[in-house]
Parts: sequence; structure tokens; C-alpha cells
Amino acid sequence: MEIIPYSNPSAEEALPLQLPPAREGAILGVYILLRTSDYQFILHKIIGWFAEREEVVLIDHGTTDKLGLGYIILEWLEGEIDSLFLAILRDEELVADYNTYLRD
Repeated sequence: MEIIPYSNPSAEEALPLQLPPAREGAILGVYILLRTSDYQFILHKIIGWFAEREEVVLIDHGTTDKLGLGYIILEWLEGEIDSLFLAILRDEELVADYNTYLRD
């Protein structure tokens, strides 16, 4: 029996992009834009996920002025944004878009 190496390039492509390491004193954040004005469902999920994580802070949430879409802004006060969280944002259909940022 021959052994055929198996690789799944699509699995590697599915991994979220790694952010550069945060500088000392810098804060990483993520701005999430949702496809609906009814963002409360996702907001409550996120609050539950990070309830025990003091380094993750909910900065703001609401609806946009022009299109009335929901948005959520989170910041990581220590360390990196969870790569699994970014993968969830990338694959969740309710998430229209998201952006990560670094600020001093």
C-alpha cells in the first residue's frame, strides 16, 4: 500500500492573518460592521465570550448614520487580538466587514 501525503491548501488559506506584534504600550482593536441594524444578538455573544477577559474592552456599539448598520468596537489592552476571534469574524455571515487597528 502506498502512503500518499495529504495536504489541504484551503485549510492553510482559511487561517486568519497574523497581526504584527503590538509595541509596548500600544493597543490593538477591531471595528466590526454588521449587515443588520439588529446587532444586539452578536453584541451579547461577544460580551459572553469575553466576560472573564479583563484585557478585552468593549469601546462602543451602535448603528451607523448613513446605512443604519450595526457596529461594535473592541480593544485588547494587553497582547494580541485572538486569531480564532478574527477567523469567526471572517466566516460569520452577519459580519459585513471588520478592520483591525493599532493605536498608542
